[in-house]
Amino acid sequence: MTITGAGKNYFTIAQYGKELAASKGTAVAATKIRVGTAPRVITDSKPEFITEQFNIRMESRRAHVYERLYMNTLVTPNAGFQQFILPFATGLKGNVTASEQTSAQGDWKWTFTPGLTQAAGDNAPDSFTLQVGDDQQGWRIPYCMTDRISIKGKVSQDGGAAPVSLESGFFGRYIEENALTAGQALEGSAPANAKLAQLYVDSSWAGVGGTEVADGLDEFTLEILTGVHPVFRGSGANYLNRHAEGIIGYTATFVVEHALRDELMSSQQAGSLQVARLKLTGSQIGSGVNHSLIVDMGGAWEDVSAIDNSDRGDNLATIALRAMYDDTGAKGLQVELITNQQTF
Repeated sequence: MTITGAGKNYFTIAQYGKELAASKGTAVAATKIRVGTAPRVITDSKPEFITEQFNIRMESRRAHVYERLYMNTLVTPNAGFQQFILPFATGLKGNVTASEQTSAQGDWKWTFTPGLTQAAGDNAPDSFTLQVGDDQQGWRIPYCMTDRISIKGKVSQDGGAAPVSLESGFFGRYIEENALTAGQALEGSAPANAKLAQLYVDSSWAGVGGTEVADGLDEFTLEILTGVHPVFRGSGANYLNRHAEGIIGYTATFVVEHALRDELMSSQQAGSLQVARLKLTGSQIGSGVNHSLIVDMGGAWEDVSAIDNSDRGDNLATIALRAMYDDTGAKGLQVELITNQQTF
């Protein structure tokens, strides 16, 4: 084994390309470099060391890889609005055609609202080929799809940074050595700002976004389980050949002014429907509309704490919304993103 040189951390990248819907798992060239922190390169499934007795004072003489599956997380500590396209398109709703909101301004609206009923059919989440590596070596993982999306933000109290972080857990078929596609541009990254986050709480889908928790939001964490998962069945290959869509789940946790807690306690005890809207607003796109992300979530308050935090003498409370389908509104989760990127 010959070492030709150490790869440089500052040359480490992750880049991706959208796979054709009709041939998921067929690797494609990368078209964009992912903004954020490139995931550490890890192997896919480890071998099973078979334990047995064979008249020797050791426990194993065989190792075998039964199945291959790659799992990792893409992390963007300072997310821009463009970074939300990939996880939502490959986790919640695929085959989405973005629509321009203002003629010739490039303000593209993406709607990633998943169908929840049998009649709605398949949400057709897209897949992507991920490439990771450095200046010495490249690898690729085909058939990548997103199974978990985490969005977090905290309002700075000292005039400092208030980034919105994005983590997207994903799975892929396997990892293999492959040269990185050269010459790709970085994704755009118009910053999302937690200070500009707005929380709305209403009691029906008809009124969603009508009642703002004005000047009361301190911190938020949104966790979405997309339900997309790999499927393994007997075949001629030891890796996944298809995926399926399962239960969509989400929880949203907000740290708010303590006074809001009493208003929400009665609805928690009744288990009544609450529809929360988390809205992030960014800079204007040309002379069109602003970058924005709106996530509407139906549910019930699972936890409404009394006083579990404080900030310079002001008491804060944590409230947690858990996913719940609304029979009347026939809704559970809505996602709308506007940014200056038409494709991914």
